[in-house]
Parts: sequence; structure tokens; C-alpha cells
Amino acid sequence: MAATAIKTKKPGVIEDISDLTGPQKAAVFIMSIGTRTAASMMKSLNEKEIEKITLELAKIKDVKSEIVDAILQEFYTLMEVKEYMLKGGVDAAKDLLSELGDSANSEKMLKRLKAQSGSSVFDEFQQTKITQIASFIQNEHPQVAALIFSQLHVEKSAEILGYLNKELQTEIVYRLASMDKISSEVIDEIEEVIQEHMGGMDTIGDRVKSGTNIVAQILNGSDITVERHVLDNIKERDEQMASDIKEQMFLFEDILHFDDRTVQLIINEMEKADMVMGLKGVEEALANKFLKNMSNRAADMLREDMDALGPVPLKDVKEAQQRIIKKIKELEEDGQISTRKMDEEEVVE
Repeated sequence: MAATAIKTKKPGVIEDISDLTGPQKAAVFIMSIGTRTAASMMKSLNEKEIEKITLELAKIKDVKSEIVDAILQEFYTLMEVKEYMLKGGVDAAKDLLSELGDSANSEKMLKRLKAQSGSSVFDEFQQTKITQIASFIQNEHPQVAALIFSQLHVEKSAEILGYLNKELQTEIVYRLASMDKISSEVIDEIEEVIQEHMGGMDTIGDRVKSGTNIVAQILNGSDITVERHVLDNIKERDEQMASDIKEQMFLFEDILHFDDRTVQLIINEMEKADMVMGLKGVEEALANKFLKNMSNRAADMLREDMDALGPVPLKDVKEAQQRIIKKIKELEEDGQISTRKMDEEEVVE
């Protein structure tokens, strides 16, 4: 993408700092510190950033001394406030910027610092009560809600989902699963909506987490009735998407957490050939989870069959494991077993 042309009265001559872009200011800064120091600094930039700066650098012929001084002062102020933030947080940085007064564009600079430091609208949103977030989301467009879910911790998203009405649950999850990269314009609009309703927040950033994997993690932590309702409704819209989510909701290694009765039931329902192939090369603890729930004779035969296989393609092992997972999910849908991990307070002796 072509770099923005520097706005000057004469080509290549900078007379006013107000119209300069970030890359243009960076180019002037590099000119002022010398090529050797600049080369060392630019090693930390990505290729696109280096290209933008060097293009601007090539266009510059002369820069007024007061412009150079202003850019250096801006750089110094930015670094000073950032250092202060690392020691004292965003509030401390705000205090320092207020002390600097008109010499610093406080609002703009603080927004940039918060973005650089990883602080975002959702870092503060995470601390808000579940009921408040749910109430806010309930009245927003499902696409806005999906973007919010893409930023929250999985555990929090799972809990919030249970507070929403069933129709909105499905809409949010479906949009989250199919969400592509969000444009900065859309993010800006949603940021304004959150700031207007929740207040005191800043910069979303670009940490959008979406796709079927994130949805699987959220549904894994959701109430079982929410999980089944959402998956059933998504299946009606997009059977492949529902299948992809289900496959990622349960991992073969999760069998380690099953009780013995559940494992025994799975063994009785499985094809022996799939168990032989699926257990090939897995961790000893996982293999033993199956073996200890079989009779001595059946366990010995399984070991012998696994040894007799010899080296096998990993693809064949994974396919066998997926068939075992599919059977496990069928047993769960029939109500015979549960794959969900329970907290201690959910278990009654």
C-alpha cells in the first residue's frame, strides 16, 4: 500500500508537524538520531513498518529544527509516560499526563499507551459482574455480542451464555464460530457502544479469538442444557460446523478423567480394532485407563494386538481415536454417560 504523501508547502520540506502521520514522524526521528542507532532500533519492527518508514524517509529533503525538536519531545514524553505506566499503572500515567498539561495530547497519547501495554476495553470488562455483562449483551446486536465473546476469557463467556435467552445463545455462538477478521472500523464502532453503556473503558485492540475451537471451549464450560440447545440449533443451520465444534469439544486424552464405570461402558460399545489402533502410541496412563477396566485375558490380548501392529501411520491412529470419540458422544446423547468434568461440589457420595 502506498505511503501517505507528506503535506508540505514545498516537496520534501516539512514545515508543520500537525499533518504528519506516525511513519512520517518516525522517519524524522530516525534522521535525527543517525543511521547506526536507527538500524539497531528498526530490527524490532516488522517488514511492513520498515517499508512505510523508509518510503517516507526517502521523500524528506529538509526539516525545520523546531519540527525535529517537537518530534523528539513527543518521543521523550511518550517513553517517559510509558515507563511511569509500567511502575504505576494507567492511573499513574494519567496523573503524569495531567501534570504535563498542554505539552502533551493526553487523551490520544494515553489511548496509544494502553493499546501498547495490552490494556483493553475488555481487560476492564472482565471484572464486571456476570449479570451486568449479560444484561448489556442481551440488548445488543448478536454480531456485537459475538465480538465481545471473542475477547472475554472462555470461562466467563461460558457463564454469561447461560444468562441469555436461547435464541440469542445460538445467534452469538454461530456468529462467533464463523467470524473472520474484524475490520478496525467495526471495532471502533463497538468500542463506542461499550464505552457509552459501561463507561470508563478504552481500546479493544486486535486480540479477536473466534472460530469453532473457541466455541468448543465455551460450550465445554457451559451448562449441559445450553450446550445441547446451541449445538442442535447450529446443526439445523450448518451440520458441518456443528460437527467441527463437537469434535473439538472432547479430546481423546480427556478419557483419563472418566470414572471406571464410564470407561467400562465405552469398552463394551467399541469395536476392538478401533481400540487397538486408537491406543497405539498413547501415553501409558491413558492406555492403562482402558487396560485396568478389562479382564486380565482381554487386556493381555489387547496388548498383543497392539504389539503385532508394528509401526502405523499417525493418520490411522487419529482416525481410530475420532471413531472412539464419536461413539462416546453418541453414548452421551443417549444419556448413558457424561463427558463433562464435575467440580467436587457437584458430586454426591
